[in-house]
Amino acid sequence: MSNPPATGVLPPPRLAFLDGVRALAALWVMLGHIRLFTVGWDASPAWAVPINALLYMHYGVAVFLVLSGYCLALPAVPAGNRIDAGLKMFFMARALRILPPYLAALGIILLVNAFVPLARWGRHELGLTADMPWQVFWTNLLLLQDIYPQYNNVNGPFWSIATEWHLYFVFPFLIWCMRRLGTAAMLGTGAMLAAGLTVLSDRIGVIPGTSAIVPYPPFYVALLALGVAAASLAHDVRFARVRRNVERAAWAVALSCALPLALLLHAVPIVDGLSIFKHAEMYRYTDPLVGALSAAVLVGVAGMRPGQWPRRMLERPTLVRIGGYSYSLYLTHIPVLAALNELLQRFGLHRYQDFLLLLLVGVPAGLWVARIFASMFERPVRWRPASWRARAAVRDDAVSLP
Repeated sequence: MSNPPATGVLPPPRLAFLDGVRALAALWVMLGHIRLFTVGWDASPAWAVPINALLYMHYGVAVFLVLSGYCLALPAVPAGNRIDAGLKMFFMARALRILPPYLAALGIILLVNAFVPLARWGRHELGLTADMPWQVFWTNLLLLQDIYPQYNNVNGPFWSIATEWHLYFVFPFLIWCMRRLGTAAMLGTGAMLAAGLTVLSDRIGVIPGTSAIVPYPPFYVALLALGVAAASLAHDVRFARVRRNVERAAWAVALSCALPLALLLHAVPIVDGLSIFKHAEMYRYTDPLVGALSAAVLVGVAGMRPGQWPRRMLERPTLVRIGGYSYSLYLTHIPVLAALNELLQRFGLHRYQDFLLLLLVGVPAGLWVARIFASMFERPVRWRPASWRARAAVRDDAVSLP
């Protein structure tokens, strides 16, 4: 079925539950890093069993990528699956959304580290040293950490910002496929592209003659496509007559993804510092399952009335507020936690005491710093093309990491 031209139908004025999902994913990542700083990858202490789910914080990034595709597609879907502002305006809006806060965080970390070096605050074995190689600086400045992961030692989560940035260049192709071929074909194309890049990455490893790899993770293309497909199923007028059936099917898809995901996580759990590498080999299977589950849930929740309890819980004011500056939280939480953890280490406390103290102090401190950072470097530069603003008051939160 071909897509209709732009109809003037407005997308939802604002989907507050997206902020709630983003906030929960951001907090999951932050709490996971608190656990790593204080307990490490060890899942065996009896007292740590209730918080072992935090070891799987990587999957929060998969949720963010699906959210990115969903949010990016929101203004395109009612425009007949077109980027009506044009590619130049699209990339300018994306650059102004993601780069200023990122570059500010990078600059602040390097500046502070020049005076107070903290070897562990990048959550990287190399840390930040006085004789930092020039490759580290340029790799982080140009957002190439997904291509040169060996130089991602300024701030561990920065690799996913690079991945996000490079996926922006795939998005127009996915929208074109959806316009010309339909939603199912677009999703299939995204899956084939992800599979092809994954096979290429496996076969060549490091690109010959360089120290670069195929942008990692190559299968994240499928997650972006899942988010775009979710926006289409939830908001495209082509599915208006079957919307209720689509929403019911979405919950069935979510359940069908949850079972194999649970089996895989049980089969290859994270129990120590060595098992994380074995578990990471499953990301090519588990990340798409998390992505499909997340996309299905977004479709299902989008069809709910605001008063229904799942949507009402996601739209709680506290979560919505945190979701509004979750990108800044993602950028800044590691340095804040690392600095506080450095102080706690001097007291020689038990690991569970370190965890509780860093939890009690680090979470409010991280949220406070992120909120101030967002007011200085994120909110002042949020911008989207006038043609998008005129179509609907959808807030420009299409950066997924949070």
